[in-house]
Amino acid sequence: MKMKSESNSQELHRLFAAKADGTITAEDHERLSTLLKESAAVRRQWFAFQDAESALLAWSQRETMRRDTGLDLSTAQSTPSGRGNVRYLGALAAGIVIGLIVWGVWPKLESPTSGPTKLAARDEATTSSVAVLSRGVNMEWDHSLAAPAVNTPLVPGVLRLQSGVAEIEFFQGARLCVEGPAEIQLISPGEAFCRYGRFSAHVPTQARGFRLGTPKGDIVDLGTDFGLDLNDNAPELHVFKGEVELHQPQTPMRKLTTGNAAGLEQPGSTRMLVANAAAFHFSHDLDARVSESRREAFAHWQEVSTRRNADPDLRVRLDFQEKPDSRSLPNLAAQGDDIAAGTIVGCNWTEGRWPGKTALQFHSVSDRVRLNLPGEYPQFTVATWVQLHSLNARQNQSSLCMSQGLEVGGMHWQVLHDGSLCLGIVAQAHPHVTEDYISPIVFTPERFGQWVHLAAAFDMAAHEVRFYVDGALLSRHPIKRQTVPKPVMAELGNWIPSSDYRGPHAVRNFVGCMDEFSLYARALGDAEVRKLAE
Repeated sequence: MKMKSESNSQELHRLFAAKADGTITAEDHERLSTLLKESAAVRRQWFAFQDAESALLAWSQRETMRRDTGLDLSTAQSTPSGRGNVRYLGALAAGIVIGLIVWGVWPKLESPTSGPTKLAARDEATTSSVAVLSRGVNMEWDHSLAAPAVNTPLVPGVLRLQSGVAEIEFFQGARLCVEGPAEIQLISPGEAFCRYGRFSAHVPTQARGFRLGTPKGDIVDLGTDFGLDLNDNAPELHVFKGEVELHQPQTPMRKLTTGNAAGLEQPGSTRMLVANAAAFHFSHDLDARVSESRREAFAHWQEVSTRRNADPDLRVRLDFQEKPDSRSLPNLAAQGDDIAAGTIVGCNWTEGRWPGKTALQFHSVSDRVRLNLPGEYPQFTVATWVQLHSLNARQNQSSLCMSQGLEVGGMHWQVLHDGSLCLGIVAQAHPHVTEDYISPIVFTPERFGQWVHLAAAFDMAAHEVRFYVDGALLSRHPIKRQTVPKPVMAELGNWIPSSDYRGPHAVRNFVGCMDEFSLYARALGDAEVRKLAE
């Protein structure tokens, strides 16, 4: 085992040094990438290597400057070339960090630009999004397809709105109001296909050329406002302002201008009409309706909250509604008399999910809510609404709710650096062992900035851990060890190793907003979690 460990260390030493001085081959680069993907220990060593290399390079540059200026020449040693100096430093840094384990993450590797195969310059986040669902009123989506939430970036594909009104903003700049029932297929930042429904479009100058396809022909907008009714056997195009081109099969292109409308039932139809704006919903019409809808949602939440507080298994419920004593969060659970109010440290108040609803914003490493959670929980469910703003590439985890320290039974619920969720239960203190249950990736850049409901259920009776996102079951995981969770002292949005720690410690702060937090002393079922998210 010792010889194998030494062999592995030598291999990493060689790969790290070759990567640093730019001589790594495509094959070795692929080997290093595989090792980093498969081993957390290798990732931590690689990150430590980068830090050591940077420190050594800075020291080398300072020494070179001292020699060039004639200072401290007695310590100077010649280097054959700048490349040789980098190679030496890379090898030295690799030698320093191999075998050291520090907190770190898998970095994005720069690929070599020489060799038979030129690899991508950098692994970086990508998106296929072409539009965003900006607003909506009373939206009911076809559940056989993915149902988007407000502020959700939208990728190419089909959306079916059963009822209500949705506003879609295309990345090219066009704004489209969709009235259900309707089906629309997003194609690109400047194109969509409407199969049925009623639509109204505002196309600014920057989006000139925006195209809407229909079963009866294509509409190319030249910077205008228009309406499209595809709800019956006599579809119509109405131009309220500006000019559009109508392209239909086997007929010359036609132009319609302000105040004109045309039937589309047959290519080249001569049925001309007067544009009727009253038959369509527009973006400016949504303002009042959205405001009223949000007020109704807030009022409904207040009514439902009173009933939820009476649940006999609810131990903690923090509603994040700002009170006169705005540096604490009262526990509203009827069965939580023995659990004190949460203490707010550093966080700022901000708007929550609706006007009039408040939330806490977490940003700095100082921001947290301190909670005392006495008792043992062989079954429990934690749930919260969060609006994640970013993930720190140098930070392994972002805390949602984490027990202070690493005592047996401690509960650590967090977002990992790749956007997946983790529920960890400390199974052994010395040496430290945590049984981690990790979900599929939830937070990609498309989800940053939107409210998401998260829940995790620990169910010793069913021998499983369950993760939920927006009320839907995300994944199930068999329980590894029968350790009874004991959260004791915990923090929302942050973590400290102990109450009397000294010196530096790992950063776990959450960056975003939190609105509501609940802890149940039972494992909620799928239907119960879905009701929480509604």
